[in-house]
Amino acid sequence: MGVTQTLPSTRSVYSTHPSKPKMSASLAAFTPVVALRAPRQALRRATSTVTHASTSPSESKTPLVDGRRAILGAAVSAAASFVLTPRRADAKDGKNGVYWISPKDGATVDKSFTIKMGVKGYELAPASEGLQEGTGHHHVVVDVPKGYVEKGEAIAFDATHLHYGKAQKEAVVELEPGKHTLTLQFANAKHESYGKKFAKTITVNVV
Repeated sequence: MGVTQTLPSTRSVYSTHPSKPKMSASLAAFTPVVALRAPRQALRRATSTVTHASTSPSESKTPLVDGRRAILGAAVSAAASFVLTPRRADAKDGKNGVYWISPKDGATVDKSFTIKMGVKGYELAPASEGLQEGTGHHHVVVDVPKGYVEKGEAIAFDATHLHYGKAQKEAVVELEPGKHTLTLQFANAKHESYGKKFAKTITVNVV
């Protein structure tokens, strides 16, 4: 006796497959999430674009450039201050003293000639400003055998001691023809000599 079993048709099996309804439900559930995320991502991209567009490479470097400029400016200012500010006198500094710019030692000059004087380590200041540490003015001692005036001694007011109390750096001198000695002597506001260290003697021939 044979048993006959009726198998469902292939179309029937696939038409009743339970996975299709599940797939549709999953897609339906995923669609709103994608729809919500899309605007957010678009907004982020737009914000990022605007941010990068508004910040150019030159703008991003501005703080660094400004900082470098500030440091450089401070360095230049400091350097300028060091160069332009005259040094105060230091008794131990052997470079301090006076020097002749013109005329040179042994020069031949006319009866009326210009002298130019310099000082190192001290500052020129008019005598009218009173005593100030490290300042003074020039004097020229003419034809005095010793030449310089002792330190602390007041420089005389006469024909052989020329005073430049207005802090002059140059002046016109008139001498009789012949050989003369000129000693440049630096002194304070009271015309008190700074001594031999601040004296320099030259010889000129006046014609």
